[in-house]
Amino acid sequence: MSPQSTFCGALPRFRCRFGMPRQVRGRGSGFVLWEMLLGLAIFCVGAIALTTALQQAVDTVILIHDESEVRQDLESILAEASVNKLQPGKTAIFMGDHRIQYQREVVFLPERNSRGQPVANLWQITVRASWLARNRVRTSEAQEVLFQP
Repeated sequence: MSPQSTFCGALPRFRCRFGMPRQVRGRGSGFVLWEMLLGLAIFCVGAIALTTALQQAVDTVILIHDESEVRQDLESILAEASVNKLQPGKTAIFMGDHRIQYQREVVFLPERNSRGQPVANLWQITVRASWLARNRVRTSEAQEVLFQP
């Protein structure tokens, strides 16, 4: 083999690159374009999947935060009810940013002790919370029986 067949000089090298017939050069360019489009499609699918997973993670964190806030508020409302003088009925309670609606219901319990005597000032307190999360109405409830002398 001659050195020109294995290594083209400056001018033949130019011909080797750009002197190809039009069909061969078109196929090679099309193949590179096809590879680019396929790579871009794979990247887009991955980006969409990552965005969806991130959105679900954010929604889960918000839901856990809301449930924690509701649990603390329910405990607070029950603790407050044990200090104040109770009257039977339903009461709407507003706390925080008003996204979560609370309702307290106080009911007198006509219970009897072991001797059969009625127990005075025995109350059942029920606190309900409702809020909207992930386009669904969520509810939570806490209940306590309280004796106020």
